[in-house]
Amino acid sequence: KDLYVNTERVSVTRLERFSSCAYAHFLTYGLRLSERERYQFEAMDLGNIAHQSMERFARKADDIQVEWTAMSEEVKERFIQESVEESILEYGNTVLYSTARNEYTITRIKKLIQRSVWALTKQMAESDFRPSLYEFNFGSGKIDRIDTCETEDQVYVKILDYKTGAKSFDMAAFYHGLQMQLVVYMEEAVRLEERKHPGKKIVPAGIFYYRMKDPIVGKELDEEKLEEAILKELRLDGIIRQEDAVIQRLDADFSGNSLVIPAGKTKSGYSKASKMLLPEEFDAVLTYAQKRRTDLQGAMYRGKAEALPYEMGTQNGCTYCPYRDICGFDEQIEGYEYRKLEKLPKEIVMEKIMAKLEEEKQTWE
Repeated sequence: KDLYVNTERVSVTRLERFSSCAYAHFLTYGLRLSERERYQFEAMDLGNIAHQSMERFARKADDIQVEWTAMSEEVKERFIQESVEESILEYGNTVLYSTARNEYTITRIKKLIQRSVWALTKQMAESDFRPSLYEFNFGSGKIDRIDTCETEDQVYVKILDYKTGAKSFDMAAFYHGLQMQLVVYMEEAVRLEERKHPGKKIVPAGIFYYRMKDPIVGKELDEEKLEEAILKELRLDGIIRQEDAVIQRLDADFSGNSLVIPAGKTKSGYSKASKMLLPEEFDAVLTYAQKRRTDLQGAMYRGKAEALPYEMGTQNGCTYCPYRDICGFDEQIEGYEYRKLEKLPKEIVMEKIMAKLEEEKQTWE
């Protein structure tokens, strides 16, 4: 209780850090260690400024009450330029103006936001979903965007999180507690919509990352093919609720491989590469996330703090850890070894989740 203040409010980032390595969590949230600040521009700074720029652009669109799809290119460009400049100034990173190399980074960020606004507008044009909330803060984090599609008796909900890295949604990482963000965000969004629409059924439609990048594709393509190639690189990544009504609303012109969502069609149905869960599986994932959060918080407050980082496939808890030079973990020393996690396919993950929930249900009964 002395180490961990406000035990009721635990962020998703914190849960994921604890799942990665309990000792790294202890150093961060118990001893509150932090890295020495350096006067330089880093990848995290770019991500934060890009996030702020997207939020500012969205708010400017809201202020003039014009949908992205109806906004003129001149207004979009002005909003983008203003949003990036304002975000840099608010972020207080004057280092960006200190060298010609860093000045170029400003141009790079503007191109990133231009491409993101272009792609997200194209995706919006193919969808029945519209932004409902931007940068929604709640106890466990901040949701970049909540999109909804409302019918007479239902409200479909979609979560969108902006990423500047190459992160993709991994069901095995979710199962092991390493990647809970999108699912926890959907839980909160569903509760929010239930409060806003008490007489309607709230349907979680999809959880997605939008990877902010300006991809390079073959220049020999004609304009239409070039646009398709870029949109394919920028389509959403995540998990879709496998219901025809949901998919039709996410991408109205869905055929072949979608340029909006991670799904494809074949003559026999949805392609194997489609990232989908059946409705009962999607709902089970939300229920499992609640149980996983409770279990992790319980272990956290029982004092679990071993230097026991995970390893799954080619990834491990030490790769980006700021404490790797001070924690003492070394595989060459007897007694130190990674906590091996299985990199499981989606089907096996769902079998395990369903089995755990059934076991829990029998315990309750």
